[in-house]
Amino acid sequence: RTAVVQPAHNGHVPHIPHPGAGRDATYTTIHLETGLGDVEYKMTFANMNDGLAAKFCNAVSLASSEATAEQARKRLGHEGLLNKRSSVRYANAIGAEKTKEQPDAPVGAGEVLAGMPSPAF
Repeated sequence: RTAVVQPAHNGHVPHIPHPGAGRDATYTTIHLETGLGDVEYKMTFANMNDGLAAKFCNAVSLASSEATAEQARKRLGHEGLLNKRSSVRYANAIGAEKTKEQPDAPVGAGEVLAGMPSPAF
């Protein structure tokens, strides 16, 4: 993922304005994009704290780099070489278990209704 900063603007006010922002506040929108450039998330920051949007972009970039490196290590069979804290290893184990429990295809409305008891008329 990459974080792309859009130019500052004052025309778009988020649904819930920042509590400390005045009426004349400007906002910076950041698009989180996939590797192919598709916008996956849009986040809007009030320009109250200088550099907050840039700090957010740096944090996203760092996390994305770490995740990419971890995926490459797993693909090469070196996941045992990762130095992770026990809490991260535990969270990953829980996540792997939950992934196995998920259905292969999304559950449709028909399947949900078929599982419900029908009222007797």
